[in-house]
Amino acid sequence: MRNRPLVPLILWFGFWSVAFGGCESKAPTPNAHAHHEHADHQAVPTRPDAKPNEPTGPRIETGSFLLEVASTQPEYEVGKAGEVEIEIEGRGEWHVNQDYPIRVDLAAGPGAGLQQRELVRGDAKEFNEDKVRFVAALEPTEAGDHEVKCDVSFAMCTDENCVLEKRTVAMQVKVE
Repeated sequence: MRNRPLVPLILWFGFWSVAFGGCESKAPTPNAHAHHEHADHQAVPTRPDAKPNEPTGPRIETGSFLLEVASTQPEYEVGKAGEVEIEIEGRGEWHVNQDYPIRVDLAAGPGAGLQQRELVRGDAKEFNEDKVRFVAALEPTEAGDHEVKCDVSFAMCTDENCVLEKRTVAMQVKVE
Protein backbone atom coordinates (compact mmCIF):
# COMPACT_ATOMS: atom_id res chain seq x y z
CA MET A 1 0.00 0.00 0.00
CA ARG A 2 1.35 3.43 -0.95
CA ASN A 3 1.62 6.25 1.52
CA ARG A 4 -0.09 8.93 -0.63
CA PRO A 5 -0.67 11.57 2.09
CA LEU A 6 3.06 12.33 2.02
CA VAL A 7 3.06 13.24 -1.69
CA PRO A 8 1.12 16.55 -1.28
CA LEU A 9 3.24 17.43 1.73
CA ILE A 10 6.47 16.79 -0.16
CA LEU A 11 5.22 18.79 -3.16
CA TRP A 12 4.10 21.66 -0.90
CA PHE A 13 7.47 21.74 0.88
CA GLY A 14 9.37 21.52 -2.40
CA PHE A 15 7.41 24.39 -3.94
CA TRP A 16 8.00 26.74 -1.00
CA SER A 17 11.65 25.71 -0.76
CA VAL A 18 12.18 26.80 -4.35
CA ALA A 19 9.89 29.87 -4.17
CA PHE A 20 11.50 31.23 -1.04
CA GLY A 21 14.92 29.76 -1.44
CA GLY A 22 16.04 33.09 -0.13
CA CYS A 23 19.36 34.50 -0.84
CA GLU A 24 21.99 33.13 -3.12
CA SER A 25 23.85 31.93 -0.05
CA LYS A 26 22.95 29.18 2.40
CA ALA A 27 20.71 31.39 4.54
CA PRO A 28 17.48 29.73 5.63
CA THR A 29 14.12 30.92 4.37
CA PRO A 30 12.46 33.48 6.63
CA ASN A 31 10.08 31.81 9.06
CA ALA A 32 7.02 33.87 9.91
CA HIS A 33 6.47 31.77 13.03
CA ALA A 34 10.02 31.92 14.35
CA HIS A 35 10.49 33.72 17.64
CA HIS A 36 12.21 37.05 17.13
CA GLU A 37 12.39 39.83 19.68
CA HIS A 38 12.23 43.24 18.05
CA ALA A 39 13.43 44.58 21.38
CA ASP A 40 16.79 42.97 20.61
CA HIS A 41 17.27 45.68 17.98
CA GLN A 42 18.13 49.20 18.98
CA ALA A 43 15.48 51.29 17.25
CA VAL A 44 16.00 55.02 17.22
CA PRO A 45 12.67 56.37 18.49
CA THR A 46 11.71 59.84 17.42
CA ARG A 47 8.49 59.81 19.45
CA PRO A 48 9.13 58.73 23.05
CA ASP A 49 5.35 58.68 23.68
CA ALA A 50 4.71 56.12 20.88
CA LYS A 51 2.68 53.08 21.93
CA PRO A 52 3.32 49.52 20.70
CA ASN A 53 2.33 49.01 17.03
CA GLU A 54 2.44 52.77 16.41
CA PRO A 55 5.08 54.35 14.22
CA THR A 56 8.06 55.59 16.20
CA GLY A 57 8.74 58.29 13.64
CA PRO A 58 10.17 58.58 10.17
CA ARG A 59 13.21 56.39 10.87
CA ILE A 60 14.02 53.04 12.47
CA GLU A 61 17.64 51.93 12.63
CA THR A 62 18.72 48.59 14.06
CA GLY A 63 21.85 46.45 13.84
CA SER A 64 20.44 44.82 10.69
CA PHE A 65 18.64 47.58 8.78
CA LEU A 66 17.66 51.20 8.36
CA LEU A 67 14.05 51.93 7.40
CA GLU A 68 13.12 55.52 6.64
CA VAL A 69 10.37 57.60 5.07
CA ALA A 70 11.48 61.07 3.96
CA SER A 71 10.44 64.03 1.89
CA THR A 72 11.94 64.36 -1.57
CA GLN A 73 11.34 68.11 -1.71
CA PRO A 74 11.57 71.11 0.63
CA GLU A 75 7.84 71.96 0.54
CA TYR A 76 4.47 70.73 -0.68
CA GLU A 77 1.74 72.86 -2.24
CA VAL A 78 -1.97 72.26 -2.72
CA GLY A 79 -2.62 70.96 -6.25
CA LYS A 80 1.06 70.33 -7.07
CA ALA A 81 2.53 66.85 -7.40
CA GLY A 82 4.99 65.75 -4.77
CA GLU A 83 6.67 62.60 -3.50
CA VAL A 84 7.87 60.84 -0.39
CA GLU A 85 10.60 58.23 -0.41
CA ILE A 86 10.70 54.97 1.53
CA GLU A 87 14.11 53.28 1.89
CA ILE A 88 15.41 50.10 3.43
CA GLU A 89 19.17 49.61 3.75
CA GLY A 90 21.07 46.65 5.12
CA ARG A 91 23.52 47.16 7.96
CA GLY A 92 26.72 45.22 8.59
CA GLU A 93 26.48 41.66 7.29
CA TRP A 94 22.70 41.96 6.74
CA HIS A 95 21.13 42.38 3.31
CA VAL A 96 17.62 42.64 1.89
CA ASN A 97 16.19 39.26 0.89
CA GLN A 98 15.64 39.49 -2.87
CA ASP A 99 13.04 36.71 -2.99
CA TYR A 100 10.74 37.77 -0.15
CA PRO A 101 7.62 39.59 -1.42
CA ILE A 102 8.39 43.05 -0.06
CA ARG A 103 5.40 45.35 0.42
CA VAL A 104 4.64 48.89 1.59
CA ASP A 105 1.08 49.77 2.63
CA LEU A 106 0.56 53.54 2.68
CA ALA A 107 -2.05 55.52 4.56
CA ALA A 108 -2.80 59.22 4.89
CA GLY A 109 -5.77 61.48 5.26
CA PRO A 110 -7.59 62.48 2.07
CA GLY A 111 -5.97 65.95 2.07
CA ALA A 112 -2.52 64.42 1.47
CA GLY A 113 -3.64 63.07 -1.92
CA LEU A 114 -1.74 59.77 -1.94
CA GLN A 115 -1.79 58.33 -5.46
CA GLN A 116 -1.13 54.68 -4.43
CA ARG A 117 -2.02 52.76 -1.28
CA GLU A 118 0.31 49.82 -1.93
CA LEU A 119 3.82 49.49 -3.32
CA VAL A 120 5.43 46.15 -4.22
CA ARG A 121 8.75 45.04 -5.70
CA GLY A 122 7.81 46.10 -9.24
CA ASP A 123 7.19 49.65 -7.99
CA ALA A 124 10.67 50.01 -6.49
CA LYS A 125 12.94 52.64 -8.03
CA GLU A 126 15.97 50.75 -6.70
CA PHE A 127 16.02 47.10 -5.62
CA ASN A 128 19.17 45.24 -4.66
CA GLU A 129 20.63 43.42 -1.65
CA ASP A 130 22.05 46.62 -0.15
CA LYS A 131 19.11 48.97 -0.63
CA VAL A 132 15.45 49.10 -1.64
CA ARG A 133 13.94 52.48 -2.50
CA PHE A 134 10.31 53.31 -3.26
CA VAL A 135 8.82 56.65 -4.24
CA ALA A 136 5.18 57.36 -3.38
CA ALA A 137 3.42 60.11 -5.32
CA LEU A 138 1.02 62.51 -3.70
CA GLU A 139 -0.94 65.55 -4.81
CA PRO A 140 -2.20 67.42 -1.76
CA THR A 141 -5.73 68.83 -1.89
CA GLU A 142 -5.73 70.60 1.49
CA ALA A 143 -3.26 72.86 3.29
CA GLY A 144 -2.03 71.80 6.72
CA ASP A 145 -0.07 69.00 8.31
CA HIS A 146 -0.78 65.50 6.99
CA GLU A 147 0.68 62.26 8.36
CA VAL A 148 1.90 59.72 5.81
CA LYS A 149 2.14 56.27 7.39
CA CYS A 150 4.01 53.34 5.85
CA ASP A 151 3.55 49.72 7.00
CA VAL A 152 6.54 47.90 5.52
CA SER A 153 6.95 44.10 5.27
CA PHE A 154 10.40 42.80 4.26
CA ALA A 155 13.05 40.23 5.18
CA MET A 156 16.67 40.78 6.15
CA CYS A 157 19.29 38.04 5.85
CA THR A 158 22.84 37.09 6.73
CA ASP A 159 24.58 33.98 5.44
CA GLU A 160 23.16 32.04 8.39
CA ASN A 161 19.81 33.65 9.15
CA CYS A 162 16.79 35.41 7.69
CA VAL A 163 14.35 37.47 9.73
CA LEU A 164 10.93 38.69 8.65
CA GLU A 165 10.26 42.30 9.56
CA LYS A 166 7.00 44.25 9.64
CA ARG A 167 7.62 47.80 10.74
CA THR A 168 5.74 51.08 10.60
CA VAL A 169 7.24 54.51 9.99
CA ALA A 170 5.44 57.82 9.55
CA MET A 171 6.20 61.42 8.72
CA GLN A 172 4.38 64.72 8.66
CA VAL A 173 3.93 66.44 5.31
CA LYS A 174 3.34 70.18 5.66
CA VAL A 175 1.27 71.53 2.79
CA GLU A 176 1.14 75.27 2.06
